Amino acid sequence: MLNQIKADSYRQLHTWGSYIVLALTVLLSVLITVYESTGGIMIKAATMQEFESSKWTVMTGLKSATLSSTMLVYIDIALFVIVIGQEFSKKTYKNTLISGISRLGFILGKFFTMLLDILFLTLIFYGVVVLSSLMAGRAGGASLMSLVRTLGLMTVTISFFISVIFSIGVIVLVLMDSVVIATVFMALWPILIAILVSFTNWHWLKYIDFTGVAQQITLGALKVDALWPYIGVSVGVLILTIVGAAMVIQRKEL
Repeated sequence: MLNQIKADSYRQLHTWGSYIVLALTVLLSVLITVYESTGGIMIKAATMQEFESSKWTVMTGLKSATLSSTMLVYIDIALFVIVIGQEFSKKTYKNTLISGISRLGFILGKFFTMLLDILFLTLIFYGVVVLSSLMAGRAGGASLMSLVRTLGLMTVTISFFISVIFSIGVIVLVLMDSVVIATVFMALWPILIAILVSFTNWHWLKYIDFTGVAQQITLGALKVDALWPYIGVSVGVLILTIVGAAMVIQRKEL
């Protein structure tokens, strides 16, 4: 599995698509900071106006970036295609399996590669917000430790929940043998869940609103110590999708 992660990482370093994803991530951060803008899936207009009309500090930039973090899902989908989608599209994943790696090891290797990519890009996303805010001469808006804690918490939280969406994309890819269906499914997931949350009384939906958790923390609607049920559901989804994907591959003819 480690050899597979190294091979995938090497391939990404020599793929132009990876650098385009990095450039888009940096561009999004700069645009948020320079234009003091806030946007994202199902963010209320009043919330956007509140942030945009307030005096911007480094902390305001971090919070605004969190509210806009749903856009990262759509940028990071390109990584999904690069890391695992292309292999299924070209059927070259069979060569990797024939080499001796287990099905579960194969899926875990792909998942951890994507998780590391997402962590790195999310850290870059927030890091550029901080740097561009400081370059613009804005005040911190909070103590240094508070800024570092917020940056770290949001980086880990957003990366984790995006990876859950990607794990769902993996099992859809394996089941349907279609990169297009898997990527469209991942792209639509945040939108469909947000719409259902807004128009139904199904309270359980909040636990699978993976892109909305960090936003709720930012808006004060969810305390960090109340995250455990969300984390528990997400870990359950990860186990089901990763093990399920491995079992489906096991049944496929090589």
